[in-house]
Amino acid sequence: MANFTHDHGDTTWVMTSTALVYMMTPALACFYGGLVESKNFLNQLFLSIVCMALVPVQWCLFGYSFAFGSGNSVFGSFEYALDRKIGLVNLYGENVDAINPLTIPSLTYSAFQCAFAIITPALISGAVVGRMKLIPYMIFVFLWTTFCYDPLARWIFFNEGWLHQMGVIDFAGGLVVHMSSGVSGLVAAFILGSRAHFDPDVVNSGQTNLPFTIVGTGLLWVGWMGFNGGSALTATGNAALAIVNSNAAAASSMSMWIVLDIIHGKIRGQNNVFVSIPGVCSATVVGLVVITPSAAYIQPGYAVLIGLIGGFVVNLFLAGKKHFFHVDDTLDVFSCHGLGGFIGTLTTGLFCQTDVSRDVKNGAFYGNPIQLGYQLFGILIVTVYSFVCTVAILLPMHFTIGIRINRLDQVRGLDNVAHGVVDIEALQKVTQKKLPQVKPKPNDINVPSVVSIEEK
Repeated sequence: MANFTHDHGDTTWVMTSTALVYMMTPALACFYGGLVESKNFLNQLFLSIVCMALVPVQWCLFGYSFAFGSGNSVFGSFEYALDRKIGLVNLYGENVDAINPLTIPSLTYSAFQCAFAIITPALISGAVVGRMKLIPYMIFVFLWTTFCYDPLARWIFFNEGWLHQMGVIDFAGGLVVHMSSGVSGLVAAFILGSRAHFDPDVVNSGQTNLPFTIVGTGLLWVGWMGFNGGSALTATGNAALAIVNSNAAAASSMSMWIVLDIIHGKIRGQNNVFVSIPGVCSATVVGLVVITPSAAYIQPGYAVLIGLIGGFVVNLFLAGKKHFFHVDDTLDVFSCHGLGGFIGTLTTGLFCQTDVSRDVKNGAFYGNPIQLGYQLFGILIVTVYSFVCTVAILLPMHFTIGIRINRLDQVRGLDNVAHGVVDIEALQKVTQKKLPQVKPKPNDINVPSVVSIEEK
């Protein structure tokens, strides 16, 4: 087995990016947590963080081998199970992974891809806020990662995957991460049903920890530099371009959202400028989502345009959602990630250029309209497959062990029901409520007090 010298710069960059992407899961927990009611705040943090316990175990046991091990264009194998083969050999700087020829060690690549596998099911948790049992949720995360995420990663990220070989372009996960989680989140919300007291006409209800959402947004933005920049797998201009385009798209989407908020406020007759904090935070994420499939394949000017398109379309979709779309997708996972992934994948087929990256063919705007067809086919496959997997996992549990928290426990809140946390402040508010005044009896009115005074 021949020795292989890895590029230290590439390895350092991808390892740094791995840490940044790992940080995104706690950042997502903060982002989601700030958007839910206080009684479900800790539970929402847990639903994201628990993925950091479940998915790395699955990834080490067989997930990486299923997605990137030997096999065919559809299925992997158990050859790299337990990271046994790549773990032992790469300690001596040798490259055993001939099917993934990289300038970085296979263990580095495995760790980087594991970070993606962690955050993808965590995204789904935003659609099931306050009403899903813990054990069924954890079973779902493990099974969904195995039967949905791993195959999609093989088909699209793996060099010999059948969709990759066909020509479907997804630089960093517009299909594999965002569309799959968006569609699955919508299906999960539909199967679970709405929360107790859910009202689609009520906007921004229960958002009591918005500072957490703002902090989470900032950390997600920083982490996305590793998410997209690290996906180049080299410390070259491709990584730099991905970072520049990611920032441009996020900023333009946020700007578009602010403008639309101001316009909507004027239409409603508001004298002061109104800008929604949750909206601006969501706009940032939407901009980062829509640029993900094409981050290293387009010019920065197109990144600005894609961000504007994403912010505009998702904003309008959310504005009409409460009137026409009454599924309780609590934190708009489908709107931001499903629809955002769709927009990003579609625009990739329009604007990608061979002159920008030799890894892709030209898009429809550069004389290759068939690329748009490939992107649409990829969207169709990911949508249908994610739908089928989510239904196949959740419905059997729904009719056997049950997956939904009962209505009374939903009202109490999952912080208490699932984690045993008692909200002291809420109890104090209850005890401090004023009791109704009791009217004095007629005999007690104007009765003088008799005080006996003894003379000395």
